[in-house]
Amino acid sequence: MKLLIRTMVLAGLLVAGAAQAADMPLKAPPRAAPVYSDWNGFYVLGFGGYSWGKIKPDDLDLDPFHNPKPKGGVFGFGGGYNYQYGSWVGGVEIDYAFSDEKDDQSISGCPERGTTLKKVIHNADIHCHNYDSISIGLNSKIDALGSARLRAGYLFTPNLLAYGTAGLAWGRAKVSVDFCGDSECSTLLNSKTNLFGWVAGGGLEYKLFEHVRIRGEYLHYDFGSTSFAFQPIITINNKVTDDVARGALILSFN
Repeated sequence: MKLLIRTMVLAGLLVAGAAQAADMPLKAPPRAAPVYSDWNGFYVLGFGGYSWGKIKPDDLDLDPFHNPKPKGGVFGFGGGYNYQYGSWVGGVEIDYAFSDEKDDQSISGCPERGTTLKKVIHNADIHCHNYDSISIGLNSKIDALGSARLRAGYLFTPNLLAYGTAGLAWGRAKVSVDFCGDSECSTLLNSKTNLFGWVAGGGLEYKLFEHVRIRGEYLHYDFGSTSFAFQPIITINNKVTDDVARGALILSFN
């Protein structure tokens, strides 16, 4: 009898303990730390795109030509380094681009008396009345662009980076004036100059695979006032700017 009573009491205690345990709130499992894709390390890139620029005279114009606006394709290569801290990514990048930007303007006949272009023709000892047909062309080109920039961005997803960028820029531009009388053509003015200034922009970068990324980017170059020396005749100061939209394929070595 005593054994039966002890057994019943023990069973009751077990049932009560189980019920109490069922009523206790369950402890939530610890939250997993966010996992970020690895963006650290060196990388190289190749890119291509389209550019449009302006070569605007500050104080003198080759009338009747005005404000050349060269445009065309660009392609190039570069490299850089990323440093990642959580969802933030910063780094430095250097690139060089070959540009096919150009703007060709032309007029028929001799320019009006008193214009800058008329004075240039006179200085070259060219007499318009000696020709039956006359054409004059202004050819403007931006054939190279380069930059050294800092980058800083935020990972909105482990594989998608939005960033801004700014730094130093350089380039090369050429302006020439050609005269054609009947079937004879000659270059009246010719100037090639190096450009130095700043560049800023931004873009989106997406990681396709562990070591492969793609990018869409916009950059604005400002080279300030640059002198084009047409020796020994004349020097013209031009404000030179350029805008570039480009895509890139990136290979990383992290």
